[in-house]
Amino acid sequence: MKRKISTLLLLAALCLALAGCRARITERTDPALQGEDGVAIQAAGEARRDAGEAVPDPEENGEIGETMKENPDASRKEYDMNAGAEIAAEASPTVYGAGEGGGAANPAAEGPAAAQVREAAERDALRTVTVPDAEQLRVSPDAESADSAQTYYDALLRQRLGTLFECKKLYAYWEGTAELTTIHKTSPEHALLLDSGLYDVSSRLLPENLRVDAGWVTRKNPGLIVKLVEDASLLNASSVAALGSRPGWDALDAVRAGRVLLLSASLLDAPCTRTAARLIIAKAAYPELFADVEPAEALAELTREGLGAAITEPCFYLP
Repeated sequence: MKRKISTLLLLAALCLALAGCRARITERTDPALQGEDGVAIQAAGEARRDAGEAVPDPEENGEIGETMKENPDASRKEYDMNAGAEIAAEASPTVYGAGEGGGAANPAAEGPAAAQVREAAERDALRTVTVPDAEQLRVSPDAESADSAQTYYDALLRQRLGTLFECKKLYAYWEGTAELTTIHKTSPEHALLLDSGLYDVSSRLLPENLRVDAGWVTRKNPGLIVKLVEDASLLNASSVAALGSRPGWDALDAVRAGRVLLLSASLLDAPCTRTAARLIIAKAAYPELFADVEPAEALAELTREGLGAAITEPCFYLP
């Protein structure tokens, strides 16, 4: 009997102890967890403790009434949408200016990159031309002069030739210094014809087939003939007449229209003289587009600027 009484007393003491622990936990209520949600959260914690699960005490972990801290071992991070932002010094790139966030430009951000942009803008601003395509060159269309002859004539050619419809462009036959030897589509002479607003009748020839005959040229019937010569003494009417006297060539569109051009090979040596050659060829093909342009004056201006001395001796002949 005494043994039973002792067992009952031990059980009663254990029950009292457990009841006291539960009372201590359930009576401590976090002020931040008031209301229905708070009661539900605390009830869930009590159920876990009753089932024997280990539930950390909020007070012991210092979470009640304190700012929550980031757990570095957490697999997921959450951020407060109302938290203040800051610019990290190592962040790249840093953006300034009035964007969606309404920020203001930061004068302190003027660095080398900004200086380079301004420098480029000032340099481009000097490239002023009188032709309508000045906008394509990123210069003022209201400017009265160009800072270089090269810029001016490049823009002039682009603007004038840009008015041509594809169906109005002429086909040209280019003959090198060797008789009846034409050019390949990978040659600089071919590119020069294209840049002068022309098609090349030899563009489909293979490199080994550039030696042609008078009959081949007759069948192509070019609208312009460009003959390259070595000696300026050959630039005369007799040389043009010799070309026109080839069998069947008197019926060519180029010969009948007087569009037979003799061009010095020296004009292909430098960028400035190549620009002059483009202008000479373009005027030979489309004289109405370049009626106000004097090729000899353009050649002298371009070479004075590009070579330091103007070329004034004859370098081309056009009837």
